Parts: sequence; structure tokens; C-alpha cells
Amino acid sequence: MNLFDRLPNGLFGPLTGRYNRRAWELLVRLSERFFGADCVPPYAEGYLHEQVTKEIERFLLDDQWEEESADAAATPINVQANQWLARLAETGWLIEDRVGLRVFVSMRPVVARFFDALEQFALDGPQLVGGSIQMIYNQLKAAQSNPREQAAGFQTAAQSCSRLINSLNATTLRVRDLIRDLTQEQATPVFVKRFFSEHIEELYVRDFRQMRTENHPLMLRFEIIELVDTVATTAPSREQLLAGYRALPGARHEAVEDMLARDVSRFQRLLDVEKFLERMDRVIDSATQRALAYLGYRLKASERLEDVLADAVASACRLADQGQVISGRLLSPSPVVADYRLRMPNLPVAKPDRRAMVKREMTSRERAELMLRRAMVRHRDTTPAAIRRYVQAHVPVGAEIEGAHLPVHGVDDAVAVLVLMRLAAIGRVNPKALRANPLLRNLDFEAVMDEGGRVNTELFELPGFKVRRRSTNAA
Repeated sequence: MNLFDRLPNGLFGPLTGRYNRRAWELLVRLSERFFGADCVPPYAEGYLHEQVTKEIERFLLDDQWEEESADAAATPINVQANQWLARLAETGWLIEDRVGLRVFVSMRPVVARFFDALEQFALDGPQLVGGSIQMIYNQLKAAQSNPREQAAGFQTAAQSCSRLINSLNATTLRVRDLIRDLTQEQATPVFVKRFFSEHIEELYVRDFRQMRTENHPLMLRFEIIELVDTVATTAPSREQLLAGYRALPGARHEAVEDMLARDVSRFQRLLDVEKFLERMDRVIDSATQRALAYLGYRLKASERLEDVLADAVASACRLADQGQVISGRLLSPSPVVADYRLRMPNLPVAKPDRRAMVKREMTSRERAELMLRRAMVRHRDTTPAAIRRYVQAHVPVGAEIEGAHLPVHGVDDAVAVLVLMRLAAIGRVNPKALRANPLLRNLDFEAVMDEGGRVNTELFELPGFKVRRRSTNAA
């Protein structure tokens, strides 16, 4: 189908020529006032001719367009408004219908849709990829739960996938066009402003930095492919989805199997999104490097030289106004030959001296400190074997000794007493913990708490406990 099979042939006439910007802004103004989605006409046929012309007059007065010819400037404002309305009606943007003695103005629905598409294109900024992916994912979840009723949503989600990939590809091409235009700018301030406003803010994807993070919705693209495969290939869901496709408008002119296969292929393009992102990274990095190099050249070469020349001219003019004669040079030439202009010689790197590895011998002090640390560790040994040795040395076989009567002759004995008290406390609170430990299960003694008793010695003040040593071979 040709574009002009749906649109009037002269629709683009007002958007050409020297008044194209005025015509576009007038269409935006009329759309906001009369033909927008939120505008409700007072009559079924549209708006009165006088209402529209008054609004065009206010537009011409508010914007204060500068006329290029004296004849146009001398034309009354109401005549200009009627000329603009007649021009829009001739080209097909508006429709004039006469009902009785009154003339009504309206806009065709297809022209209104086309204008919305153009306005969206003009106002379109950096896209939000995460929002599009999340919308596609949610739509597929709904299609999985009810394939027949959500067939239209399945098709719309496939079209959104295709538009998303095409927009990522188009962003790369727009960056190339931008750099080609930026290199033609002569003024450095304009170059800097356009680089940071157009290249950084407008052309980058709004969530470009978060695309490769775990929380970005782009990580859902593999789940989207699985959902598409589940809905479009499994027997019950596929039959319901095909039934929903047959109920769609225009499905009778095309095989539903081909429609479904085309939509599935659109979803599968999400698997190539990494390739598009990598290509966009390379092009954007290259564009950034070129722009920065061009900017650095501007700042270091042309702009600095222009400032020096401007200062020299200003100084010469100031001396001439004061009646003084220029003596010497305004710009002192740098010396042709100087020590700082000479290239420094390349000094060879000295080779390191290779020495054989020698094992260092410990000094007497270090050896003594090592032995002391080992003795400290040995005295603080709390293994079951160390506690068993203490009990066998101080508790006879089959006897029972209270904790207050256990001898303490050194650090190792003090550690053993504390461990026995801890074993008694564990046995009172959780006896299974002692029986479950294989190292404590085969001890030939047991420590039990003495309810209400206390151990008061020169070194300790502890809860009372007793140590009972079992007889030989006792269970």
C-alpha cells in the first residue's frame, strides 16, 4: 500500500518552503486547542470557522513572526488567519463542512494519527529500554495464562521487540551523523554545547549504564524467549493462540501460521541484542574519541592562537591611542636553540644484581621467643587428651572430688579446671552435646554440676561442680 493511498496528496505542502517552521508550530497549536486527544468539540460537525480563525490570529500575534516582505507585513491579521486556514484546508490537514449558514472545521482521523506520529518523532528523546522489556515480559506472562484472549497482546509485544532492536540500531547511525555535523562547527562553545547536549543527553539510551547489571529488565530476555517457545510450540497453548489469531482483524487475508511464525522471529531478535549493544559501544567510543580529539585541537591550537593575536592587536591599538611608538617586539620569539628543546638521552636500564638465596639463621633471642610461645600454647592446651591427663594425675580411679579441691599448680592446671567446669555446665544444659562429640564420648570421667555449691579459691570463683572418675573398663 502506498502512503498517499491513505493521506491527501498535498499534505506536505505547508511543511515545505520558507514558512515550514511556522506551519508546523501552527499545526501543533491547533492540535493542542482543538484536535488533540483531550479536546471535545462543542458540535458534532466540529468547530466553528470563527473559533479556528481567532485562534490562528492569537497564534500570529503571540509568536510575532517577522515578515520578509512589506506586503505581508501590511496584510491585516484576520486576513492572514483566513489565508492560513484556507491553505490547511486545501492541502488536506483540515476539513471545512457547511451546514446551513455556518461553516465547521474538523480534522480527518487518519490525518490526526499521522500528525501524532510526526509529533512523537519530533519530541522523541532517549529511549528507556528497561521499560520496553518489562512491558513485553508482562504481556507474555498474560499471554501464557490466556493465549486465546491475549493473541492481540502477543502480536503487539512482538512488534515492540522489533521496534526496540531497530531503535538500538538507529541510535548508532544517528551518532555517526552527529559527529559528521559536529566537525563542521567553527565556534568551540557551539561545539561543546552540541556535543554534550546532543551526543551525551539526547542520543544515549537513558538506562545505558544499567543495561549489563543483574537488576536491569534486559536480563529477562532469555525468560521472554522461553515464554514465547512455551506459548507458540506447546500443543494446548499453540492451538488457543492460533484461534486468537484467526479472530484478529485482517487475519482472513493472511495465513495465521505465517503470522505467528513472523511474530516468533521478531521475539528471537532479542537474542542478538548483545551484538547491537557491543556495536553501539564501539561506535560511541569512537565518536567520543574523535570529538574529544577535535575539541582538544580547538583548545590547544586555533583558540589559543586567536587569543594571542587579539591581545596583540588590542595592545597595538592602545599604544596608538596613547600616541606611543611601538618599540621592540610585541611577541618575544622563543629561542631557536635552547637546552630545554634538546632531546634527553635514553639511559640504559641497569641490570639488577642476582644473588643466591640464603637461609637466614635465627638469633638466640628469636629462638628463645619461639620456645616461649610454644610453651604458652602447650600450657593452654584444652584438648580431651590434656584434660584426661590432668584427671588421671589428680583424681583416683572410682573417686569423686569437688572442684574446690582440685589442685592448681600452673597455667595448664588452671585451664583444665575451667574446662571441667564448662563440661559440667554443658552436661546440665544439653547432655546430648557431650554424647554426640566423639572426642568426649570415650573419657573415663564425668563432670557434673553441684546445685547450689560454689568454688571459691585464690584464683577462681565458679559454680560448684564435681569430677567423678569411673572404674576401669566401666561403661
